Amino acid sequence: METYRKAIGRAAAIVMAATWMVGAVYPAKAEEDMWPSLRSEVFGDRPIKESDGVVILDAPSRAEDAAVVPLTVRVPPAVKGPLKSMWLIIDQNPAPVALTVTFGPAAGNGGGERRFTTRVRIDTYSYVHAVVETDDGTLHMTKAFVKASGGCAAPAPKDADQASADLGKTVVKSFDPALQTAALREAQIMIKHPNTNGLQMDPDTRAYVPARFIREVAVRRGSELVFKAETSFSISANPNFRFTYENASENTLEVTSIDTDETKFVGHSTQVSITQ
Repeated sequence: METYRKAIGRAAAIVMAATWMVGAVYPAKAEEDMWPSLRSEVFGDRPIKESDGVVILDAPSRAEDAAVVPLTVRVPPAVKGPLKSMWLIIDQNPAPVALTVTFGPAAGNGGGERRFTTRVRIDTYSYVHAVVETDDGTLHMTKAFVKASGGCAAPAPKDADQASADLGKTVVKSFDPALQTAALREAQIMIKHPNTNGLQMDPDTRAYVPARFIREVAVRRGSELVFKAETSFSISANPNFRFTYENASENTLEVTSIDTDETKFVGHSTQVSITQ
C-alpha cells in the first residue's frame, strides 16, 4: 500500500505536469512578474531586504544546458553569526521553489565566505531569487535573470535500466582547508538519481516517465545538523551539492536522502586533502 506521502507526491506531480502542458500551449510571457505572488505564498507579509550585500547569487546569464544550470549562493565574510535558512526560487518553473534549506549548528557562524552550490533545471527565461534568513530573523534577497529553455522537459535517459542502476548511490567528500585553523571547510554530495519529474517523455514509448525525485537531504556531522534541505524536481538529475560547513576536529559527514517513493539512501564522507 502506498504511503500517504507517496500518494501526495504523485498527485502533486500530476498537477504540475498538467500545469506545464497547459503552459506549453499558452506560454507565460517572459516578462510576466511572478515574484509578488511567489513571495506572498512563501514568505507571507514578512519584509525582505533586497540587494543589501548579505547574499550574492552566481548564475549564468545564458545557460549552456537548461537541464543542468549551476547556481551558487554566497554570504560574504563580513556577515557574522549563524544562518537560519535559505531558499532558491525559480520564478517561471512549474515547481518554483527548487530548494529550502534549514541550517544547523555545524553549518558554522562565519569566519569566511559561506557558499552553497547546486544544479537546477530552468524551464524558460526566468528570474532566480536567492533568499537567506540570518540569525535575527531578517530575510535578505538577491536575484539573477537566466536565459534558458526546456530544462524541465529535457528527455529522460534512453536506457532506464542503466539510469536506475546503483540508484541512490551517494558519494560524499569533505575537503581539508588549506589552513588547518580555517573556520570553514568544504564538502560535496553527489547522489545518483534520475530525479524524473513527470514532464519528460520516454524517447521509445512516447509516454511520460513517472515522477520520482529526491525530496529531502539531511547532512549531519556526528549528532549535529549541518543542514536539512527540502528539494523539488527543479533540482537536476543526479543531485549535486557543494557547501561550506564548520571546520572542527571531527568532520565526518553522514548524508541521508529520501525520494518521493519513500526510499532512503545513506552515504558517509571521505576526507580529501588539498595540495598546493
